[in-house]
Amino acid sequence: MALQLDDYILGESDELLMLDSSEDCSAAVLALTQQAKRSLDIFSHSLDRRVYNGQALYSAALKLATYSRYSQIRIILKDSTDAVKRGSRLVELSHRLSSRVLMRKPPLEYRDFAEEFVIADDVGLLRRKLATRYAGEFSFYEPLTCRQLKKFFDECWEKSAPDPDLRRLHL
Repeated sequence: MALQLDDYILGESDELLMLDSSEDCSAAVLALTQQAKRSLDIFSHSLDRRVYNGQALYSAALKLATYSRYSQIRIILKDSTDAVKRGSRLVELSHRLSSRVLMRKPPLEYRDFAEEFVIADDVGLLRRKLATRYAGEFSFYEPLTCRQLKKFFDECWEKSAPDPDLRRLHL
């Protein structure tokens, strides 16, 4: 059964929901992206196609990235192999809106971090303790945990560099 998130509001609904499938994770990421107005930070191992590659997510990310001149999507991607080989709508969006959708590869010191998370507007959170499993937790209002993970994300972001495999080749 798919997650029903229509009644939840980013920044207000503080119920902690448990996720256990790729469909749940996909619905949660989509809901966070659709409601975000300022920022979306994603720490991902591979931008799993079942979670991050839907047309609805692409449209929501495009809307967020163009919502205001301050809107921004930052993605730290540990392994871009699958995204490059099979294609990724978020990578495509980063090529299209390169100043609003930024992607980087973490330095070696962060490569053993096993979690995957998404933070929306510094308050909404999807967190999977093991990126290889879909089990996780999700909330539209989790400011304390978001603050801790945002600090980690920002530190990693500052040390990260653009992934040369994700560059667009102009022919």
